[in-house]
Amino acid sequence: MKFSKYNFYTYDHEGNLILYNFLIGIPSLIKIMQKDVNKFKQIFLTDSEIPVTVIKGFKETTDVLLKCGLIVDSDVDENVIYEAKLYDEIFDSKLQLTVFPTGKCNFNCPYCFETPQSFSRESMSKASQNALLKYIQKNIPYHRALHISWFGGEPLLSPEIIVRLSEKFIQICNTRHLPYSANMTTNGYLLNLGVFDMLYKLKVYDYMITIDGPKELHDKRRITSDGKGSYDVIINNLLKIKDNKQYKFANVMIRINMSQGFLEKLDDFLQFLGLSFGDDPRFKFMFVPVVKFEGSKFSDSNIYKDHKQLFSKLSKNEMYVKKLNYSRMKLNSIISCKRCPAALKNAYVITPDLNVYKCNAHYDFEVNKIGYINTQGDLLIDEALHRKWYLTSKLIRKIPDTCYECAYSPCCCNINSGCPVSYLKKTPDEHLCPMEDTKQKEHIVDTILYAANNYSCTTLNL
Repeated sequence: MKFSKYNFYTYDHEGNLILYNFLIGIPSLIKIMQKDVNKFKQIFLTDSEIPVTVIKGFKETTDVLLKCGLIVDSDVDENVIYEAKLYDEIFDSKLQLTVFPTGKCNFNCPYCFETPQSFSRESMSKASQNALLKYIQKNIPYHRALHISWFGGEPLLSPEIIVRLSEKFIQICNTRHLPYSANMTTNGYLLNLGVFDMLYKLKVYDYMITIDGPKELHDKRRITSDGKGSYDVIINNLLKIKDNKQYKFANVMIRINMSQGFLEKLDDFLQFLGLSFGDDPRFKFMFVPVVKFEGSKFSDSNIYKDHKQLFSKLSKNEMYVKKLNYSRMKLNSIISCKRCPAALKNAYVITPDLNVYKCNAHYDFEVNKIGYINTQGDLLIDEALHRKWYLTSKLIRKIPDTCYECAYSPCCCNINSGCPVSYLKKTPDEHLCPMEDTKQKEHIVDTILYAANNYSCTTLNL
């Protein structure tokens, strides 16, 4: 037996030793109590190989370490495991389409990355809908499932398109006996109970809805196209959904955007969220800093960057945060090997005019548009350009061999294609180690410590 090369070790403020494996993620978290730290290090961390006597003498501890992925068999090539995991995710045969029923939006948010020039602002025509349906009918036999992400603009400005296409998508999958699933990114303004019920019957179970903090902050930034605040309408819609328990398969991820001035209001806001949505597992929350994209009207001075303060605030309001199902998914995406759909071979973004992109954010990036769907339902793409998005950076970029021995490599965008844009914008020979950025490393460590102290973390007593 040997310890995994993807292990990470740090200490919390009480002197407990925290063990974590970047390839496994949050399930690998183990805490060694401060009183046992020295004993653990003397027994387990003295040699590259764990002696047989130790394995037999501390079988219970060894079994836990093995189960959590912190130790592996001596003859295991972890590079092969890593590459196989990467390959399975990138080449997953599930067809994943992000579909714009319309490019129109009823909001005018200052940080929005969608400029008027990004793509067509019109709704998808009947002819384009039919072409999209032809494409799916032709190609679904080569895939194991179909997943649709409704996006926009604001998708709920064209509900009739969502209804028509959803019914057809479900029919196609039922005929082929293939799984169908769908989610939606919406601002939530039009998501009243009647609309939600309609979408639920069409198997749209998962939602991403953004709130910019308490009302006084939200209404300054998430404003309607006629200049009105949107907080009260969105919160009211969410509360009505919450009060209806029959939607048992629903999952509502509330993305809370962070910018300057956010933390000062966070205590009361967390209390409100905890009292309003706590103890309802259908609602989950994640905190995400606003990013300044090209074309955004948001200034750099407004961008929130200090995660230490956020974690401090979350810990201070632990009683309410635990009620809120603070998303383990988001934590895991920061500190583990999670790839953006843009890095997957069978994932595409389809705008109302049937142009095909890989990324649903960087529309001004010249290599984002890879092709289009014609009226016959044929996907016509630049395959060489497409490959740049889903092949691992190892295959298209010169990267030092030492990178592949780094414990951080599963969460490194230079290695695992987590965000293809991060390396496609570099020159072929350019190499920048993200871990040379002290702030980035600190953020990862802080995230691991927060996860260890707030989620199920296996405690080992020697």
